[in-house]
Amino acid sequence: MKLVIYNLLILIFIPVFLLRIFFKSFSDSDYTSHFANRLGNRLSNLSQKNKKIIWFHAVSLGEVIGSQPLINKLAEHFDIVVTTTTPTGLRRAREIYPKDIVINYAPWDFVLFIDRFLNFYKPDAVLIFETEIWPSMISRAFHKSIPLYLVNGRLSHKSYKAYAISSWLVKDALKQITYSFVQTSKHKERFLKLGIEENCLEVAGSVKFDICNTEANPIKTAPFILGASTHLGEEEILLNAYKRLQVNKNIKLFLCPRHTERADEILKQATIMGFRVKLYSDLNSEDYDVCIINSTGLLSDFYASSLMSFVGGSLVPRGGHNLIEPAALGSPIIIGPHTFNFEDIVNQFLDDHACIKVTSEDELLSAMELLIGDLKAAEQFVHRAKDVVERNKGSTEIQASYIIKQLAGEKS
Repeated sequence: MKLVIYNLLILIFIPVFLLRIFFKSFSDSDYTSHFANRLGNRLSNLSQKNKKIIWFHAVSLGEVIGSQPLINKLAEHFDIVVTTTTPTGLRRAREIYPKDIVINYAPWDFVLFIDRFLNFYKPDAVLIFETEIWPSMISRAFHKSIPLYLVNGRLSHKSYKAYAISSWLVKDALKQITYSFVQTSKHKERFLKLGIEENCLEVAGSVKFDICNTEANPIKTAPFILGASTHLGEEEILLNAYKRLQVNKNIKLFLCPRHTERADEILKQATIMGFRVKLYSDLNSEDYDVCIINSTGLLSDFYASSLMSFVGGSLVPRGGHNLIEPAALGSPIIIGPHTFNFEDIVNQFLDDHACIKVTSEDELLSAMELLIGDLKAAEQFVHRAKDVVERNKGSTEIQASYIIKQLAGEKS
């Protein structure tokens, strides 16, 4: 009955979902491309390898990037269908994965759409990445006897409170998950409180520490400060701090918004503030102060080339973004106070003095001046950050090996 009520609510809200997709398509037309995928239709065919099939759901850009080590490992043994819900995630997945890995938008969590998807691919296992607890997806997999695994699971305090409100539904879904790997004991404790069985739960660390590629193509430009994965409100703080910078004026500011469709809006904002501004796609000289990165897939190159990186979503309450990549690529890291999506990872960096936390424009300015003016201090931040990454590696092997063993033990 609970699932029936949930699906009735989904059905009622489908017009709202449609309107949301429609309005978002004005800024990114890929919201409406492949729209039929969201209804479980017009799905891409798998190549015929006669391997077992895994449906791997990674909701958006961050999850697509973070799950790459695990997906690559599993792809050595299985056919993989990756789903995501956002255009940026879809585009990035198609850039980083070979053609034999199928990429689709995920079906909305309505029983009919989920059944269409499951009946089309007939997966031998479903993997959900991090915090994607969708009751219809989990329930239909369970009733079709398809093992479902939560991998790299995490549950921030904010997410825990949200799920606790709907525990009448979430508790049943969690009990139908075959096995769960979570990142820390704190995440384990929260999942246990929501009703997951302890004998189906293991702390395995984060696969995001298993960076696939620490090589990058250097950006050939003047020295620059990087604002990475920034959100509305953060660019203004970065621009103001940069304007007040009293050190080498040859240093540029590069801003890489989390959503590239905001590039023109940020360009206008920086121009009004008096900066000489260029879009990265138009960059052909050093005659600029600020560059707006309006392309995806290049962030690793910018991390590897930057004097320092401010990792966005953290000066505004968005929960922050992954700071493991800049750490592995040798960029000194600055973060804001709002990092609840990566709380345990961030705490490791803070405990080891491997990044700088700022809470205001003034503190951001001081951090910039420190990392520019004291090269030894900057190098120490880089060294400590790389140490954090190195000692946390290995989660991909733990999780992938378990799933490979489980599926290999099943009858074909």
